[in-house]
Amino acid sequence: MRNLIFVLTLFLIATACLPQRSYQEDAIRYFKLNGTENQYSGAVDQMFELLKNQYSAQGVPESIWVELQKEKPQALENIKSMLVSVYQSNFTQKDIQELILFYESETGKQMVQNVSALTEKQKEEFNNFLASEVGKKVQNQSESLKTMVGEVSESWSSTLYQDMIEKLEAQGFKLSK
Repeated sequence: MRNLIFVLTLFLIATACLPQRSYQEDAIRYFKLNGTENQYSGAVDQMFELLKNQYSAQGVPESIWVELQKEKPQALENIKSMLVSVYQSNFTQKDIQELILFYESETGKQMVQNVSALTEKQKEEFNNFLASEVGKKVQNQSESLKTMVGEVSESWSSTLYQDMIEKLEAQGFKLSK
């Protein structure tokens, strides 16, 4: 009996000491797996290309662009944090964990890479996912989620763009109107 109590106590202590991922950590993992992080990374790169074109006549040195681009990691952290809030109002942590499992599968990876290249077996797996509780929830929430993500994305990109313009202006470069 003492051994059983000892083993149970050790189990409880070990379980309590195991690191539990937070909702934010899970959501950020999900954003990496489903291509969201790459999408926003590309958007930041496009914004810098746009700014470079807009300021091309002003001879902004490459060193200033390099300095400004150091803001990219923080900008990506900002949008991911904003998106976590959106997802938290639509999905539980268990839902996010199930989405992670799907996107870690070969079918999920293929969907991110090239959805039109899904094999018949992968299409079947995807349809099975869509028929699951989380899959149905994703489908039911898609329009409201798309709207909320769009609003957050617009706010984020507008703020980031304005911040970069202000930093360029602080360096003495003005946007031609």
